Amino acid sequence: MPDLCTVTRTKTSNTNLKNNTTMKKIFIAAALLFAGISTAFAGNDRPITLDKLPAAAQTFLKSHFAELTLAYAVEDPKFIGSEYEVIYTDRTEVEFDSDGAWTSVGSRYAAVPADIVPEQIKSYVAKTFPNQQVRKIERKRYSWEIELSNGLEIEFDKQFNVTDIDD
Repeated sequence: MPDLCTVTRTKTSNTNLKNNTTMKKIFIAAALLFAGISTAFAGNDRPITLDKLPAAAQTFLKSHFAELTLAYAVEDPKFIGSEYEVIYTDRTEVEFDSDGAWTSVGSRYAAVPADIVPEQIKSYVAKTFPNQQVRKIERKRYSWEIELSNGLEIEFDKQFNVTDIDD
């Protein structure tokens, strides 16, 4: 006949095994659910009209690109919010975050609007690379990046110090 300690230990071990198995199942189910939600939002661009853009984006486009002809605009839903991209027939591209603040402006054949380029970047380009135009500008959380008409890419930190030059 087994003693009381052996029976208690066996019951406790069986309970722990059941709890571990249950926790594994919950963890796997949560991971699959998260993967499914992430996949559902990936690559889910949908065409929109300009009036569906946030108000700040609409104002930006009217002030800087009113003379251009729209090719298309898309909304890219994210897990939280959406991002927007507007393409014009001359291949100018403007990207916005969910609040309507521009994050990237690029033009294949012309300079980006001068008033969106910070003065520190304009003066650096004029002094260091005369006769070059800023064809693309990206505003990131902790940096700025520009591309010049000669293809040179220059990255600046938030204080507008050059951190990288790539050709």
